[in-house]
Amino acid sequence: MQYEAVIGLEVHAQLLTRTKAFCACPTTFGAAPNTQVCPVCLGLPGALPVLNGEAVRMAVRTALALSCTLKKRSRFARKNYFYPDLPKGYQISQFDEPFSERGHLEVEVGGAARSIGITRVHMEEDAGKSTHHSHASVVDLNRSGVALVEIVGEPDLRSAAEAAEYLRVLRDVLVFIGVNDGNLEEGSFRCDANVSIRPAGEAKLGTRVELKNINSFRFVERAIAHEIARQTAVLDAGGRIVMETRGWNEDEGTTFSLRSKEEAQDYRYFPDPDLPPLVL
Repeated sequence: MQYEAVIGLEVHAQLLTRTKAFCACPTTFGAAPNTQVCPVCLGLPGALPVLNGEAVRMAVRTALALSCTLKKRSRFARKNYFYPDLPKGYQISQFDEPFSERGHLEVEVGGAARSIGITRVHMEEDAGKSTHHSHASVVDLNRSGVALVEIVGEPDLRSAAEAAEYLRVLRDVLVFIGVNDGNLEEGSFRCDANVSIRPAGEAKLGTRVELKNINSFRFVERAIAHEIARQTAVLDAGGRIVMETRGWNEDEGTTFSLRSKEEAQDYRYFPDPDLPPLVL
C-alpha cells in the first residue's frame, strides 16, 4: 500500500532576554550548575512569579513575524507533571487561552512554494536539565524558568525534507527579528516532531508518534525519514502504530521508544492563580 506522511512540528525557541520569564535570575549560558537560581525558579513555597515584560515583547514580535492573529487577553496555565528537573512540579505555560493563533510560514522545497500553517505561538518557561550517568543522575536548574516561545505548526508537512526546510526558514526568521540566537547545540532552538502516516488519498489522520528534542536540521530530517519507514514497515506487516514518544539515536540511525504519549488531560492544566491575565 502507498502511504502519505503527515508531519507537524513544535519548536521551542529561547527568547533573548537577560533574565528569566518570571524572576530576575540571569540566563547566561555555561554558568556553573545551579548558580543562576532563586526561590522563584527553584519552586520554593511562597515565592511568587513576576512576568518579564521584555519576554512578552519578544513573543509578540515572533507572532507578528509569523502572521499570527494577536488576542488582546490571554492567560497563563499550570502544566502539571513530575520530573526532577521541574522543581515546582508544574510548568507555567499557556493552554486554552494563548496570546496568538492562526499564522503561517512560507517555505520552498524542490522549487515548489508552500504555505505551512501555524496553530499558535504561546509563551512558557523552560525546565531544568537532567544528565544521566551509569551510577547516578544529576540536575542543573540554571535553565529552569528561562523564557521560551512554543511555535506549534499545523500537520501540513508531507516529507522529511519539507520539515527540515521549515525549520531552517523559521530559525532564520527568529534570528533576523532578534528574538533567538538560533543555537541548536546549546538548546536554544529545539524541535519536537509529530509523525504519522495514512493510506494515500485518505483524509483521516493516522496514529501519531512524537520525536523529542532533536537538535540539528540533519538529525530532524533523518529521524523523520526513519520514522516514516518504520511506521510503513509496521503497517505492512499487519501491526498497529502505538501513540508514544520516541528518541533519536544518531549513531545507530534509528528511533527508540521513550514512553507512552501523554494527552492534554494528563497534564491537568488549570489557570495559574499567581499570575493575572495578560492584556496586550
